Amino acid sequence: MNFDMKHIAIASLIVIGSGIFASCEKCATCTFNDPERGQIRDEFCDKGHRYDNALKAYEDNNWSCSED
Repeated sequence: MNFDMKHIAIASLIVIGSGIFASCEKCATCTFNDPERGQIRDEFCDKGHRYDNALKAYEDNNWSCSED
């Protein structure tokens, strides 16, 4: 394997490896104590920024979340 082929092989492994980790789905369970309806529970799963944004939205609206 020459110098250029080594770089291509390493770059390919990095791209494939980062794709595997980036596509991992995460789940969370969130609860909210509503004075009228009692405790409300919601679960969601998503990937990457969509997961982070959903979790932040729940927490910004006073929900208590735990990652599963």
